[in-house]
Amino acid sequence: MLRISSRTLRILGLLSASALVLAGCGKSSSSSSAAAGGGATTTYKLAFVGPLTGPYAALGLNIKQGAEVAADDANNAGGKIKIQVVPFDTQGSGAQATTLKDNFINDNGFLGAVGPTFSGETKAILKDFETAHMPMISASATATDIPSTVPGGKSFHRLVPDDSIQGTGVADYVTKKLKAKNVFYINDKSDYGKGLADDTKKVLEAANVHTSGTDQVTPGERNYLQAVNNVKAATPKPDIVFYGGYYSDAGNLAKQLKDGGAPGVFMSGDGSLDQGLIDSAGANGADGALITCACKLATPEAGGALGAFATKYKAKFNKNAGTYSTEGYDAATILIKGIKAGNTTRQKLLDYTNSLGTYTGIGKTIEFEANGNIKAGDVYVYEVKSGKLTELGTVASLTS
Repeated sequence: MLRISSRTLRILGLLSASALVLAGCGKSSSSSSAAAGGGATTTYKLAFVGPLTGPYAALGLNIKQGAEVAADDANNAGGKIKIQVVPFDTQGSGAQATTLKDNFINDNGFLGAVGPTFSGETKAILKDFETAHMPMISASATATDIPSTVPGGKSFHRLVPDDSIQGTGVADYVTKKLKAKNVFYINDKSDYGKGLADDTKKVLEAANVHTSGTDQVTPGERNYLQAVNNVKAATPKPDIVFYGGYYSDAGNLAKQLKDGGAPGVFMSGDGSLDQGLIDSAGANGADGALITCACKLATPEAGGALGAFATKYKAKFNKNAGTYSTEGYDAATILIKGIKAGNTTRQKLLDYTNSLGTYTGIGKTIEFEANGNIKAGDVYVYEVKSGKLTELGTVASLTS
C-alpha cells in the first residue's frame, strides 16, 4: 500500500505532533532500573512512525498495537532487557514525519523503528535513517520505487511486496478467476492510490483486459456522483470498477456506485482492507466488494502462532487485529530478537537485520533482498460478506 502525498494531509496541521511523542525522547542510549529479582534491567526503545490520528489512523493503530503485543511478549518472557514502543503520530504526512524525525533519529535510545507506515513519509525521512545507521522495518509501505530513494541503502526493509507484485496478483485474479474483460479505474490522486491504479491498469492491459475509462476523486469530498455517472456512461460497460485509495473514501464510493446502479464489481487494494470501508458503505453498500492485500488478517480461528497473537491482541485492545497488525508484530519481533541477542547499538542491530536470513514470522516466511524488499509473497483476496471481511484465499490457490 501505502503511499500518500504530504499535500493531501498538510491541512490537518501539526497539532498532534507533540501529543504522541511520549516519554523517552532524551539523548541517553538506554535506561536502567533495578530488577525485582536482583540486578539491573535495561530498557531499549523502538519508534513507531505512522498515523495515529486523522482519516488514516486505523492503519497506523493496527501496526502500532501489533508492535506493542510483540513488546509485551518480550517483556513477559523475563530477562534483563525490556522493550518500549514509543509512538510518533505523522497523520500519514511526509511533512509531519520530517518535523518529528529528530525526536527519534537524534536519540540513541531508539535502536530501530517499526514504520514508517506510508510510502510518502518513508521516502521523506529514509535518508535520515540511513545517516543514523538505524534499521527501519515498514509493515505496509508498498511504493515500488522506495529502495531508489537511497541507492545502495541499508536501513530500509519492508514486510509486504511492492505495488508491482500486488498489481500482478490483481491481474491474475481478474483474468483467471473473474475472467473480466473490461475495467474502469478510479483513484484518489494520492501517491499510493494513483500508483496502485496505474500499476494495475498497466498489468491488466498487458493481459488484454480493456480499459473502459479512468477517473479521479478527491479524498473527503463525499459526493462522487460525477464518478458514478462516468462509470455508468462507459463503453463497453466495465465488469470491474477498480479503486486505488483508502478505506475512508472507498466505502462511500462503493455505496454510491451501487446506489446509482453503476455496472461492475467494486474492487480495491490493501489501503481499503479495513472495517472502515464497511462502516462508511453500510453492510449492503459494501457487500460483494473484493479487496486484495499481500497480508493475512489474524483471527483466533487461525490457530498456531497467528491465532495466539490474535487472541492476545483482542485481550489487550478489546478489538480484533486489523490490516497489517500481523506485520507490525513481526517487524517489532525481528528488531527485539536482535536486541536480545546483544545487538544493542544501531549499527549492530542494522547488521543483524540485514543478515537475518530466513525468518518464520507469525503470518509469513520473511527474507529480505539486498535492497530491503521482502522476497515476493502471497497476495490474498478478501470479500465483504454480510458486513464482514472474509478471506477467500491466495490468488495462487484461487486461480490454480
